[in-house]
Amino acid sequence: MVGGGFGRMVLPFVFMLALLAVIMYVLGYVVGGVAGGLVGSVVVTGVMVGVLYRKFARMKNGTVVRFSEHGVELSDTLGFHVRLYWRDITQIGRVNTRMASPAAVGGDLQVSVGEMKSRGIIGWGERVVPPNAPGWMRENLAAQPTNPYDGRPLVAIPLGGIDPNWAMGPMGQWIRMYRPDLLGGVYPQGYPQQY
Repeated sequence: MVGGGFGRMVLPFVFMLALLAVIMYVLGYVVGGVAGGLVGSVVVTGVMVGVLYRKFARMKNGTVVRFSEHGVELSDTLGFHVRLYWRDITQIGRVNTRMASPAAVGGDLQVSVGEMKSRGIIGWGERVVPPNAPGWMRENLAAQPTNPYDGRPLVAIPLGGIDPNWAMGPMGQWIRMYRPDLLGGVYPQGYPQQY
């Protein structure tokens, strides 16, 4: 991942963090006045931002995207693995990545965490989900469309989550070499155009 990645990752959590800061301020105010409210708000919210940063750093250092003459693969330290062969990539489009359960929490005020949106490659591929993946994630992935001919799931690799300027860098060069049609070019001579 390159610069700007943490801000993009934390963006879906901003409302939850702001709500936490307000709640901690009120609780701290009850116990220790204005000073107690400010300290409680800053400390607890800061700890939560620290937890998110640790997750971001682990994801940044452990997420690997490999390009080859066969296709593109993504793997991470949690055990997820996605593989797309060049011929099976159907489009470049918006990829939504969830970092937390989509279920809303709270009583009268319902709050949930949004998705991290980026651009990436999408197609019929292979996906390995680690055994310790949360149930909500397994359900979401199981609900994705499958190829009617061979049952492979629709998968996506969020290239924009790795490098927001991927189309201008080495990842874009790989795509222009093997699937220029995805970026508005034409197929190389002799390349099978059906997938």
